[in-house]
Amino acid sequence: MLGRERLEISAGAPTIRRAMSRPVDPRDFVESMTLAVRQAAAAVRWLEGRVRNRPKAGEITPEKKALTDGDCVSQEILLVALLDRYPEVALNVEEDTPTVARFHGQADDLVVIDPIDGTLRYLRGDGRYAILVGLERQGRVEAMLAAIPQLDVVIRSVRGGGTEISRGDAPFEAVRAADRGSEVYVSYGLDPDVGRRLDAGGAKRVTAAGAAIACAPLLDDACGGLRVMATPEGLSRRAWVAALATLEAGGVVEGLGGEFPEAYRQGVPVLIAAPSSGAAAELRSSLASAG
Repeated sequence: MLGRERLEISAGAPTIRRAMSRPVDPRDFVESMTLAVRQAAAAVRWLEGRVRNRPKAGEITPEKKALTDGDCVSQEILLVALLDRYPEVALNVEEDTPTVARFHGQADDLVVIDPIDGTLRYLRGDGRYAILVGLERQGRVEAMLAAIPQLDVVIRSVRGGGTEISRGDAPFEAVRAADRGSEVYVSYGLDPDVGRRLDAGGAKRVTAAGAAIACAPLLDDACGGLRVMATPEGLSRRAWVAALATLEAGGVVEGLGGEFPEAYRQGVPVLIAAPSSGAAAELRSSLASAG
């Protein structure tokens, strides 16, 4: 323990909290973290194919066990930048890297970091992975940044302020959710019946991690994303972080029954990301067919 700080476990990741009064400005947050996200994406991309799996103890599934030096390098790049600007925030992070212990912890502002969302995809080269950073307050995401290194894009969003995208070295520009192609980003291990229904509808399935799935309506050649979790705890809070980008871009994020909770809660099994309600309904019909 770090003095009066308290270590909690949230969705399998350590969270350090201590009360503080000054809130983080969401716009300042995304501006301050953009360079670090770019640096982490560049490092991870360069290390792709050069690192090996160092499985985490105590995890059951291969997806949860997967860990590489790329994860740790990416997280340290992000944390060092975060520490310089916001040393008193609370953290929800994936890995136990050295800089985690230097944060004071703040009850109201929680920073969620996944240094490589989709480490197994990263290792195997069989799907899209992402780097994800979010600012959460009282369970509600206020700002987010995501990089998808394979596509060389960075996405950032502020609640009430829209979503921006940068492709390559280009400046950020406003982006709207749209049907840009036939690709549907889907989670690993999708039910075969769902996959066949998507195929029959003309979709081109692309296996992806959760952050890329939630941002799919913003990406070239894609039309939507479908994330399904079979475990009782359901989607992690990172799904809410990534979902903000599509919502602020005018897209639709829904759950199995239609409504997706505004604030994080456990037990939500499905995320559907689409440019419109009609497109979301089509994705849901493919999911329902599996039942």
